[in-house]
Amino acid sequence: MVDQSFRVPFSPVLPIVSALACSYLMLNLSVETWLRFLAWMLLGACSSRRAEKSRDRRPASFRRRRCARRSHR
Repeated sequence: MVDQSFRVPFSPVLPIVSALACSYLMLNLSVETWLRFLAWMLLGACSSRRAEKSRDRRPASFRRRRCARRSHR
């Protein structure tokens, strides 16, 4: 067995209590806050997909050059 240098204090009590506290706080948020959160999450997901698609549209020669630069570092 590997000797671990970091241990969670009061495990497993502290992680469980922390998760319950976070859940309690989340349940007390207003519906408006949850809707704003979902809107930002959707915006982030759409922008990351757009960025991923734009990377795929670049010419293969550009992708190769970029990879070649990385390998020299």
